[in-house]
Formats: sequence, structure tokens, C-alpha cells
Amino acid sequence: MAEHGTDVGALLATLHGQWVEAVDPAPHPALVMSGAAVLHGALQTPTGAPARDDARVLGAHLTTCSLATDGTLTLLLADEDGSRPMPLVVAPPWDLALPGGAELVASRDGRVSPRPGSPGPRFATAEAMREWASAAPDAVERDVLEAADDDWVTPADVVDALVERGVREPREVARRGVLALARLVARGDLEAGTIGEHGFVPAEGDPASSIEHLAALWSALGGIGRLPGPGQIAWFSLTDAGRARRAAEAD
Repeated sequence: MAEHGTDVGALLATLHGQWVEAVDPAPHPALVMSGAAVLHGALQTPTGAPARDDARVLGAHLTTCSLATDGTLTLLLADEDGSRPMPLVVAPPWDLALPGGAELVASRDGRVSPRPGSPGPRFATAEAMREWASAAPDAVERDVLEAADDDWVTPADVVDALVERGVREPREVARRGVLALARLVARGDLEAGTIGEHGFVPAEGDPASSIEHLAALWSALGGIGRLPGPGQIAWFSLTDAGRARRAAEAD
């Protein structure tokens, strides 16, 4: 990797430990990782191109990646415990888009060009957080709060609420879905997290960090024409403030 420069190596290193959220072989092959990185190119496994949401690839973790002098990028995928290792290879040309605007582009001749990203949030800026926190819940947000009163919710619940209102185009679903969850989290009605062995585990970091990750990853999925399924991106739990809002609206 040294032949391509240290900037290239540093950008690729940010992929380590991420897992595959979605893989789509057509019309423009793309792989989306949990940190909102999107790799476009002719993806190949030892048995050929992966199928849409290939079970061998979906959910697999990236353990290492290597970049040959001819621009061929190899991602070594495996289960979380390191089992079932499998290389995923993409020959140039390819494009790897990273959060914050960073990007790696491999031309047909194997030349790899890095573009650094911009520091700071792209979505959850201080101004946006203030605006979201002061906004009153709309109909979609109230539907999500109602669902969260019974169980943990995911972006898929927001998709359902939007589809019921006739919103189906993935990019528009992403735009409006991110806005709904961003308001709910910024307002303190929901908190983001994961589901562990003993139930809901709140996300580390502040609400802005959770919203930034949500927005980056959902936008990446929307960019390849995908709607998030149940459990994708993050889980959300109703807070005491959200429960009080639900009770007040019920009175």
C-alpha cells in the first residue's frame, strides 16, 4: 500500500471493523458498510459476483484490506468471530466514498487518487440540532412514537409510516426519514442504540453523533436505491420525555 501513499492507507484503515450493511450487484455494483462507506465497482468473490444481499457478504466484518500496485482492492471479510473468511476483490476502476466527503478513486490504469474529507458534522450541525430540538412532532413522528410505546423501533418503522403516506422513492424516504428521527432524537423523545444480550444498549456519544451516523448511513443506502430493513442502521428506544409526550397527547 505504500506505493499509493500514506493518505490512501489512512483512508482504507477507517474501514477496518465495519460490517456490510447492503450489497447490490446491479445496475451499478455497490457495497455499503456500517460506517456509511460506499464502494462502487465490479465486486468479485471466489465464486463470482455477489448476489443482491448475498448471505455470505451481508453482515460480514471487514478484517483487513489491501491495495495492489495495479489498483486492485481486496477486502477480507469474515464473521464477527473471524470465521468464514472470504476475500472480496474489486479491480479498477472503482470508487470508495467515505463519510465527511473523503473519497478514493482508482482509474482504469490503476492510479489511486485520494480526496480528504471535511472535518465536522455534515448533517447534525449545531444549528440543525437547535432547529430539530425546537420543532413540534409531525404526523410521521407521532406514528413512530406510538410504535416505540410498544417496542424498540428502527428506521424501517419510519419507512412504513412514510410509505403509508405515499412516499416511496428511496432518496426521498431517506431525506424525510432522517429528518423525522433526527427531530425525535434531538428533542429527546428517542435515544439511539443497539440490541444486546440483555436488551437495549444506548449508543456511546451524544445525540448529535447518533444523528450524524444515522443520516450518513441512511443517505448512503438511499443513494443506491435501498430502503433500510428492520434492525438496520440503529435501534431507538422511547425515553421518559418521549413517554411523557405520548401521555400528554393521549389526554
